[in-house]
Amino acid sequence: MTDLQLFSEISSLPSNMKKEVSDFVMYLKEKAKHVNPIAKVEEPTVKYGTKLSDILLNGPVFSEEQILKIEETRKSINEWRIK
Repeated sequence: MTDLQLFSEISSLPSNMKKEVSDFVMYLKEKAKHVNPIAKVEEPTVKYGTKLSDILLNGPVFSEEQILKIEETRKSINEWRIK
């Protein structure tokens, strides 16, 4: 639909419906302001077509033993800082 056709259609509406169209246009303009520009960017791929998020989410994780060792080390460091 061309701008002229759209204008003609809106012009032929009763005044109460023109108000609704106006409100809807304002809503669309406000909505467009709040679109997240980051969401529009395509995620980069790395070697072999793998997405970066897949690599980060499926990467290595600490074992329970390693986590306990880290917590013990933090306690030791905090005790040393307090002295």
